[in-house]
Parts: sequence; C-alpha cells; structure tokens
Amino acid sequence: MSQLSDQKHNIDAQAFCEVTTSQMHVIDRGVYRGPHLYSLTPMIRIKLDLGTLEEWPSNRLPGFTERLLSLLPGLHEHGCSFHERGGFVHRLEEGTWLGHVAEHIALELQTLIGARVTRGKTRSVKGEAGVYNVMFAIVKRMWDL
Repeated sequence: MSQLSDQKHNIDAQAFCEVTTSQMHVIDRGVYRGPHLYSLTPMIRIKLDLGTLEEWPSNRLPGFTERLLSLLPGLHEHGCSFHERGGFVHRLEEGTWLGHVAEHIALELQTLIGARVTRGKTRSVKGEAGVYNVMFAIVKRMWDL
C-alpha cells in the first residue's frame, strides 16, 4: 500500500482518498435569539455528523492547516481555549476535530462582514459517535441581514 507523508504522520494513501471524499452532514440546527440553555448570548447551533471524518483531526490532513489559514488569515487572531493570539492555530497544529474548525470558520466569516463575535463552543453529543453540537455567537440583529 502506498504511503503519503507529512512532517508528523505516515498516511495510508487509500484511507486518505476515502476521507477526502467523505462528507459531513448537518443533522439539526437552531437559532437562539435570546437567553437559552447554552448561553445568554444569541447563538446558532448546528448538530454536525462528521461521519468518517471523525477519524481525521486537522493534524492528520496533509496541508490542511496551511490551506485554511491562507484562505482565512484572520484565524491567526483567534485565541480559542488559550485566550491569546494564535491559540486556534496551535489547536489546528496539535490536532482538532473538524466540528471545532467549523465553529471558528463561522466566527471568522462573521468577523469579515464586520460582526464582533468571539464566543463559540463545540461539544460531542453523548451517545452519538462523531456527532457534535457546534455553537457560535451571532450579533443580535444578524437574522435581519
């Protein structure tokens, strides 16, 4: 079996081809405009099934982090759980799940249109392997845009 290689991993080429054609699926979604179970902040919740992508954190996808950061350079500013510039980049490099990546992409896209939101949370759904609740803040009047 042929191998792909990056700086940190040898990757089975067939497995990599399978993952690059995999799809994640949105199972459910909700918009929370006022105080709710998860926060006092208006947020969007997406219940996301990663499917086979559950086995592929960001650090196992060759070139993923570099390509993502070239498309959305503002992600360099995200503090994430480190609460300092570059925290999210550190998480990408050490390996984080694609649901968490989706959270930061949603926050960054809002930043690009002028919204100042930073709150997000991604948590696995108990009893559902590969399924995550991806939550991210929205500005109060986002739904009027």
